[in-house]
Amino acid sequence: MDKQRLAAATVLIYDPVRGNMLMTRSVLHGIGFRRIEGMTSLSELTRRLRDVDISLLVVEATENHSEVVQLLRAQRLGELGVNPFIPVIATLWAGSTDLVADLMNVGCDDVLLRPFSQIQTLERVRAIISARKQFVVTSDYVGPDRGRSSSNQMAPETFDPPNTLRDRVLMSNYDPVTQSEILATARRKVDQDRLAKLARRIAMAAEVIIQAQGRGDANAGFVVDLLESSAELVRAAKRLDIDEVQEIAMVLENVAARTSAPGPERVENANLTRQLALALYVAYAVEGGEAFKAELETTLDKVRGRLDKAKERAKRRHTLALSLVS
Repeated sequence: MDKQRLAAATVLIYDPVRGNMLMTRSVLHGIGFRRIEGMTSLSELTRRLRDVDISLLVVEATENHSEVVQLLRAQRLGELGVNPFIPVIATLWAGSTDLVADLMNVGCDDVLLRPFSQIQTLERVRAIISARKQFVVTSDYVGPDRGRSSSNQMAPETFDPPNTLRDRVLMSNYDPVTQSEILATARRKVDQDRLAKLARRIAMAAEVIIQAQGRGDANAGFVVDLLESSAELVRAAKRLDIDEVQEIAMVLENVAARTSAPGPERVENANLTRQLALALYVAYAVEGGEAFKAELETTLDKVRGRLDKAKERAKRRHTLALSLVS
C-alpha cells in the first residue's frame, strides 16, 4: 500500500491531554494521513461522529476509561453516530488486562500501547485495510469476531463490515452516495439481526423464570437480564423504524416488568413475555431455529439442576434446624 493514498482518509483523534493528542497527530501525519482532526472533548467527538465520511477513529482510553468504553459500545451498537462500522484503534499508557479486555469487548479493532512508533501504527492501519476481522452480532456485542461463543452455543454468523478506511484508500472511484447506501443496508441488517438475538435472549430468560417457579427461588439474575434485555429491545426496535415492531417491543417491555414482582401472576407474565419474544425472533431470525431449541434445552437442563440442588440444600437446612430445636 502506497502511504500517499492515506491522504484521502479522514481520521479523528480523541485524547483529553492536548500534548499527547498532538503527538498522535504527528505519528499519523508521518505515515501519510493528511485529513486529521484532533479533539480533547468527548462531547466534540460525539458531535463529529454524525459525519458519514470518517475513515478511522483513534481514541485514548487511559483517562475517562468508563466514558470512552460507553461511547464506543454505543457507537458499535448504532446508538451513536451514523457509522457503527468505523475502524477503531484505542490507545493506552498501561497494558492492564482488564483495560484491554474492556476495549476489545466493545468492538475496538485494535489496541496500541503508548509510546508507539510510526512503524507500529502503520502495521495496524495496514491490517485494518487488508485483513480486517469479520464482524459478528450478538444480543450485547457488535464488532470483530473474537471467537466469543463456546462450543455449546449457537455460533453467530460473521460478515464483512463496511470498511471506510479501506475504501477511501484503495478505491480510485470512491462515491460517497454509493457508500452511504452500502452503509444503510449494512446497518439495517445488523439492527434486524440484533433484534432477533435480543428476542431470543428474552425468550430464554422468561423460560428459565417459568421453570424456576415451584422449584426454589426464581433466579434473580435472569429477572434482571429479562428487564435489561427488554429495555435494549425497545431501543433496537426504534432504530428499525417499523411501527408494529416498536409497538410489540414496548408491550413486551411492560409485561416483562411485571415479572419482577413475585406472586401467582409471575408465571403468566413470563409466559406472555416469552410468546411475544418468540414472535419477534421468528420474524427476524434468518435461520437457527433448531439450534436455538437445542441451546434453550441445554440452558434449562443446567438451570433445573441448579434449582434442584438449591432446593435440596434448603431441605437439609430445614431438617437440621428442626433437629437442633428438638
